[in-house]
Amino acid sequence: MNKRIIIALSMLGIVAYSGMSAKVNSEKTIKVDGKERKYILYVPDNVGENPPLVFSLHGAAGHDTDRSPFRTSVADSEGCIVVYPQGNDQFFPVFGGYIPGWNSTGEVNEDTEFFKAIIKAVDNDYNIDLDRIYCCGFSNGGMMTYANTSAASDIFAAFASISGFQLNEFHHHTVGERPIPFLHIHGKSDDFVKYSCMPVIRDNMVARNGCNPVPEVTEINGKFTKSVYAAGEGGFPYVYYEIDGMGHNDFTDKTEEGNSAQTMWNFMSQYTIKDPCDKTLKWRLNIDTDGFDPKLHNWRISNGGKTFRYGTPKKANNADNNVYPSLQFEEGNYKLMFDSEGSEGNKIQIKIVSLDDNGVLLNMIGEVGKPVVIPFSIDKYGEYKITIVKDDPSDKFTSLAIHSSDIVVEAVNCEPTDIDPDDAAQEEEGVLIEIPQDQGKQYDNFTRTKMEMGLCRITN
Repeated sequence: MNKRIIIALSMLGIVAYSGMSAKVNSEKTIKVDGKERKYILYVPDNVGENPPLVFSLHGAAGHDTDRSPFRTSVADSEGCIVVYPQGNDQFFPVFGGYIPGWNSTGEVNEDTEFFKAIIKAVDNDYNIDLDRIYCCGFSNGGMMTYANTSAASDIFAAFASISGFQLNEFHHHTVGERPIPFLHIHGKSDDFVKYSCMPVIRDNMVARNGCNPVPEVTEINGKFTKSVYAAGEGGFPYVYYEIDGMGHNDFTDKTEEGNSAQTMWNFMSQYTIKDPCDKTLKWRLNIDTDGFDPKLHNWRISNGGKTFRYGTPKKANNADNNVYPSLQFEEGNYKLMFDSEGSEGNKIQIKIVSLDDNGVLLNMIGEVGKPVVIPFSIDKYGEYKITIVKDDPSDKFTSLAIHSSDIVVEAVNCEPTDIDPDDAAQEEEGVLIEIPQDQGKQYDNFTRTKMEMGLCRITN
């Protein structure tokens, strides 16, 4: 009977929605702020009701027709819609001019508005699941993916990058609205977006997300090393693939799935924008976690294991992709909190200074064995260095984190100090990327996108 009804409706030219759709595979034009932008829309023929949407961002000098890095074959098997936006011409010093790419500063800009307009258009036609919108990218598209973790973490539920992280004048912002699920794939032979710089990117992301800094590692000889930095309380995981023999590429068959696009999907599709998390969490890294060696993770250690520093005065050059460790905060109120154990009466000093002008944000001493709360405020986006000094290297943190706060909180079990841990000449151990020359421009003004443009659908 159902077959007869369907045949009859077809003969009459009546189209009945059944949760399935004919394949769409075409380039669309859309106006954003009075300018025409293009994207390819790919809708597989097995798409169902309220389908998820994947943004796939091409690399510098690439085009929407590259369909990079998310493959349509994955969309076909998983029933998700994919959009391949076309980047505007951007100036890339490394290429000596303007080529198609992304304005991947981490700020809200014309590309952010383009993405929002695409979402609105696709949702209008396909009633997409607004809780399951994902972003992935290759090279400069991967840089834009990282940028979206700051500018649009309230839109995209999860992220994946292959061969791309923030570099040169586009330094990595890690100040989004919330912790974010992130998967990164990088070739060990990539000397363009340099694999050698990935430890800094990894460490910044692990701390921003509040992950366990000691990963679960899986290594398949000749294929990959996979490090899973598990989600801590209120956060999400950071998963990092290091691919043997891979250079600067947008695809690899050396993941468990044998398909990097499928690996991206399997990771991203686990998450929705409504997954619970602690939006106040801005940084968490216990340097005394069992199995964690700070000096192997861009911390500089001195004074017989009493002094720990993280953050490098910022410079820019192409040799190191302008990648350096830092703490980053946007305007607002914050509280640094720690618990520790050790000898009664001992103190732990924490100093945070700006990397821009060496201004001191805070310089406080807290008591070992008591919960410590150190309030501070930021008047504009900036990058910072943190210095930790223990009375005794055997004193240990049991927790160490920074959270945002709606109000200025009271200090607990701490007091200010005039002691400057940077005064004394000290022998240091640890990994430090040296930047030999100035080059390029920093983009440090930061705003975050909002959903006021009516993206959220109102239902009766």
